[in-house]
Amino acid sequence: MAGVSGELQVLLPIEGLVDLDALRGRLEKDIAKAEKEIKGLAGRLANPNFAGKAPPEVVAECQANLAEAEAQAALARQRLADLG
Repeated sequence: MAGVSGELQVLLPIEGLVDLDALRGRLEKDIAKAEKEIKGLAGRLANPNFAGKAPPEVVAECQANLAEAEAQAALARQRLADLG
């Protein structure tokens, strides 16, 4: 398991301490949840009725939520890849 904060990188060996299969399963669930959210938000933003009629702050919030979901999915995919 790895973490980065500014210039500091922390590496922690978790083999033997954590059930890796359970962790993989949880990460796969997190990815599926984020992908579902991404699909819904992207569909909403692609809908001309929503994008054209919703207040700008609602559209901006939807865009921010989409960016957050994409970042969460990318992080979970990276963590899953790091597990091997």
